Amino acid sequence: AQKVSPVSWKFDIRVINKSEVEITATADITKGWVTYSQFTDPDGPIPTEFVIGDVKINFEEKSKAVKEMDEMFGVEVIKFKDKAIFVKTMPMPATGKVDGYVSYMTCDGARCLPPVDVNFSLSAK
Repeated sequence: AQKVSPVSWKFDIRVINKSEVEITATADITKGWVTYSQFTDPDGPIPTEFVIGDVKINFEEKSKAVKEMDEMFGVEVIKFKDKAIFVKTMPMPATGKVDGYVSYMTCDGARCLPPVDVNFSLSAK
């Protein structure tokens, strides 16, 4: 039986012009759970990470993040509740295709699930 993650991801690509695309990654987070910023303290939970091709890419975080001391980790963490939206404008790939994955961790205050990778493949053409 496959476990259902408390976080579900949706990926979209939008052509801005012939040389640029915008990628949007949206995480819908089950009530009571959180996922983490790309820029949270490295001594805390595993930060969200986007990889396109073999390159780690920082996305712009469009959602309101909560920054607070986390008792479980003993450090200040930056996290998202309910929904997290990440956006990246990048050059149009020659093939029009963008393949990558997001790696993220989710916690509910009492426990954390192991980090999960979610693959995406988007076509701009």
